[in-house]
Amino acid sequence: VRGLEFRPGNPRVHHANIRLDKTGASRALDAADPGPGYSGLIARSANYPEGHFLGWTPGQVAPLLPKDLGWRLDPHTDLVIETHMQPSGRPETVQPSIGLYFSDTPPTRTPAMLRLSRQNIDIPAGDAQYIVSDSYVLPVDVDVQAVQPHAHYRARDILGEATLPDGTTRRLIHIADWDFRWQHVFRFEHPLHLPKGTTLSMRWSYDNSPNNPRNPERPPKRALWGQHSSDEMGDLWIQVLTENEADLVTLTRQFRAKAAAEDINGYEAEIERHPGDTGLHDDVALLYLEVGRPAGAVAHFQKSLAVKGRSAPAHYNLGTALSAAGRLDQAAEQYRQAIQIDPKYANAHNNLGGVLLAQGKRDEALAAYREAVRLRPQSASGLENLAWVLATGSRPSPREIGEAVDTAERVVGLTGRRDARGLDVLAAAYAAAGDFERAQDTATAALRLLPAAEPLVAGIRQRLELYRQRRRYIAPDPTKRE
Repeated sequence: VRGLEFRPGNPRVHHANIRLDKTGASRALDAADPGPGYSGLIARSANYPEGHFLGWTPGQVAPLLPKDLGWRLDPHTDLVIETHMQPSGRPETVQPSIGLYFSDTPPTRTPAMLRLSRQNIDIPAGDAQYIVSDSYVLPVDVDVQAVQPHAHYRARDILGEATLPDGTTRRLIHIADWDFRWQHVFRFEHPLHLPKGTTLSMRWSYDNSPNNPRNPERPPKRALWGQHSSDEMGDLWIQVLTENEADLVTLTRQFRAKAAAEDINGYEAEIERHPGDTGLHDDVALLYLEVGRPAGAVAHFQKSLAVKGRSAPAHYNLGTALSAAGRLDQAAEQYRQAIQIDPKYANAHNNLGGVLLAQGKRDEALAAYREAVRLRPQSASGLENLAWVLATGSRPSPREIGEAVDTAERVVGLTGRRDARGLDVLAAAYAAAGDFERAQDTATAALRLLPAAEPLVAGIRQRLELYRQRRRYIAPDPTKRE
């Protein structure tokens, strides 16, 4: 897709965001809500296309992207429109529409989207000079393509800058009199090159005093971060291109950790207002897992389970968090409770297998993986786990080795040889069978699919060296600590 045109269908629509959901989760929320669409925060499964803005404000028509910089729209993907409305005092009919402009050729470059943000905004009533700031140091060279600032009614002055390693400052954007009604994507006429080590920064000032003519509250009230127009936000989105794919992987991985930590602040603020919202608890728990703070995930999944009661997914979620926290016995119990409620819950059997394996219970783990595969024969994850355990045990039987090869070949067939993890598993299975030439070829094919910065690369390279020495890979005993 090279371009998108949005028509709101009603002038009370202040702005809109358009995201993609490949999971069906947004459609399920829509079906569960009696009204059109669904209310509240947009599902975490709905995301912008990788590295792109998809938004609309009055008067905004984004130019067509260069042919090599479009974004991919896969089959069965839902377009999810998040509309932000202005009150009119009466019922309104809103029927938005979208026009898509397609390219004849697939994109060859993928941008990255960086978001400077603060989601712990708390502006006292009457404060005329409340400052919000954020910064990020670039780990790679980039070319800035576009910026998009976002704030609500109380913002007055917004400033985005880039400070180069030599101390030189380049202005990204400055709006001295912010108007909530006019927000836009600002594209650079010529991309702005920024070297590694450059500090990106934002500084937003807010006026929550009665002297601000745009203040939505009379008299002024305390303003917190939130999605409603009467709340406040402070974001600076920056679209960049890296020099190569390896740099893109480095940048997106490092920046995602920063963004997820900030998103946690926003979810915690929403939970303070809506403590019984299980969707909020589940979403923030996933973020805690993403940033490596499983204790926070356990706490929120426990609160969600307390509200949901007898729920297989709720027990499964809690088991996932407990497993990440190293509380394996408790994790196994949660997975077993999920299976007791829903014996056909393939993912619960699969994850239970992982916990049992970590406890050194290989035979029980194999039984759990086999049940997961029986319930979902097309599950690449279940097949990979089963084949891996069979192939990399300390003393697999000839029957297990044969099953490992057959199972791994099923995985590779399902994924069309495009999944590096599946190829890695198949290489280990070939090595276990003594077919080291095919093991080397398959491991090499897996490496070709991965950028150099991908964590899996180091492990595949180590295993490939073993295959060259005509040695198979044996997984370490999880019960023995080095």
